[in-house]
Amino acid sequence: MNLPFLSPLFVLCALSISPASFAALRIVVSVDWEGRELSPQNLAAMQSFRQDYPHIPLQHFLNAAYYTKTGADPVATTSLIQSVLRPGDEQGLHIHPWRSLVTAAGVKFRSEPAFRGPLDLSQCTPDCGHDVNLAGYNEKELRRLIQFSVKTLTAQGFKRPTSFRAGAWQAEMRTFRALAAEGFTQDASATSAAYLKDRWGKSLLYPVVGKIWPDIKKTSQPYRIALDGGRSLMELPNNGCLADYTPAAVMLETFQENAKLWAEHPASDVILSIGFHQETAEKFLPSFRAGLESIRTYAEQAKIPYTFV
Repeated sequence: MNLPFLSPLFVLCALSISPASFAALRIVVSVDWEGRELSPQNLAAMQSFRQDYPHIPLQHFLNAAYYTKTGADPVATTSLIQSVLRPGDEQGLHIHPWRSLVTAAGVKFRSEPAFRGPLDLSQCTPDCGHDVNLAGYNEKELRRLIQFSVKTLTAQGFKRPTSFRAGAWQAEMRTFRALAAEGFTQDASATSAAYLKDRWGKSLLYPVVGKIWPDIKKTSQPYRIALDGGRSLMELPNNGCLADYTPAAVMLETFQENAKLWAEHPASDVILSIGFHQETAEKFLPSFRAGLESIRTYAEQAKIPYTFV
């Protein structure tokens, strides 16, 4: 996969960032909403983070599966999600093919391929499907999942998403075609499998992510995915992965590598995408905060210009 270095203006327009008067290292902080649960502890951790870092906008990848769980209260669910959203945040779409979500979308649920192995449907209570690969669904089915998710979220007052991240970073060409057909302009599913080796090296997740994204590394920059009919999709690599797999030292190392890239191309912006999961915010936001502070200290000492976008 060819990863061209993009001009600063192209990157800024593609990512809907207002052009600045100078090139810099621009950090995108994303949040994956898995669709499993909305616990008070995780939301409280996020609310505390928002209070302590009000200058950091977040790129939320929201999951409609919260609304398809048995007994879900739409009003309460929306209130909980909105409690950590702020003006200036991006509202994208995240899909893990939970059984309740797939069924609600009118699609036949598939129990495999799944990165922990085929599911035992007799144990599918209250819900399952989080670890099923989206590639198990064909393009028509993917479009229905996307359509239903968008309809569900916008009906609850959320913005119409145009950016997407696949569950477990497992997006393939059929996913990109389905996204483009449904009006999406950006995917953010690319990441380096190297981040996942320690935790998922013995599962299907590690080799599958490596096969889908063989060329992605810590310094991979936004690029275009060419589709049929002259269409394309902007890919924003999650080149810094998420806090579950990147302790503070790894976050700093990744920033340093991207800072080196910026120093080699000082007239161009360099994009670093890092983030965390809503469902594990209480556990991993402390190390994420430590990583941010390490980045701030290093950048000040090394005089590296950076912004959060």
